[in-house]
Amino acid sequence: MKERYELFDKFSWSKENKTIIWEKHKIPGLRNITHWNFTTSPSPLIMHYHSDIIEIHCMIKGQRHTQIEKNGSLESYTYAGNEVFLTFPFEIHGNSSQPQLPCEFYAFQISTGNPDNLLGLNKEFSNMLCHTLLHLGQRHFRTGNTHIQYLRSAFNFFSDMTPQSVKIGAQFLVCFLLSLQFLPPVFHSDIYSLDPNIAASISWLNQNIHEPMHLQNLADISGYSLSHFKIKFKNEVGITPAEYISLQKLEYAKKQLLETDISITNLAYSLGFSSSNYFSSVFKKFLDCTPKDYRKRHRNVKLT
Repeated sequence: MKERYELFDKFSWSKENKTIIWEKHKIPGLRNITHWNFTTSPSPLIMHYHSDIIEIHCMIKGQRHTQIEKNGSLESYTYAGNEVFLTFPFEIHGNSSQPQLPCEFYAFQISTGNPDNLLGLNKEFSNMLCHTLLHLGQRHFRTGNTHIQYLRSAFNFFSDMTPQSVKIGAQFLVCFLLSLQFLPPVFHSDIYSLDPNIAASISWLNQNIHEPMHLQNLADISGYSLSHFKIKFKNEVGITPAEYISLQKLEYAKKQLLETDISITNLAYSLGFSSSNYFSSVFKKFLDCTPKDYRKRHRNVKLT
């Protein structure tokens, strides 16, 4: 078995990664709190663990994949916009060699090592919060705009990094954490029942993946106006229609690269890309490798 690591991020304040560590905020029971906003494909995360930490990801947009090791095997999870995903103390998790997609999310870590002193709460409420988190019974939940706003407010106050603002941010974080127990769970094999009009547009898209994709056409199929279609699609699916189209084209492209000998140029044109170079740049943005590299990596064939 490969060696596993206990990982902790360092302080960062870049465009894609804003991470505030304990040495900056000094709130009891809170380790890192981070806002990630990847516009390109991030590097895969090695399998690692946290000894006494509950790690929480709240997805704003896009998708993220996580694998959790259980009894010698890996359980795979995918979570998208408007969803919350947790890993618990000592769970070995990561995303192995699977490329991640561009996405935006908040992540933070709650230490359960001292349940008497969490986030500025007194002993009674601190123990209640710790017990609630450790006994949620689920790790994957659907969330709403109110809960996301709790996190936005918390992170914005933490970003000020003054003692008063940090304390206010901690209280918004408490509101978010206590609300988790009331959120609807997402089961491992759960299949959502989408709005039937949005589902109709998705069905047409998947059946006509080679056709030119105009958002107005999809909106017409749904019966919604273009502006309402964009909002409704994002709320139902978790990503924008344009992002969904790109992902579906790339999923189809991946299958064609592995199962057929179609040239990359012909594949690009068949999916409506203006050139193979543009297709390759989009493919690399989402999957962190070119179509040619992807085919070489996953098929033992010589390309011509």
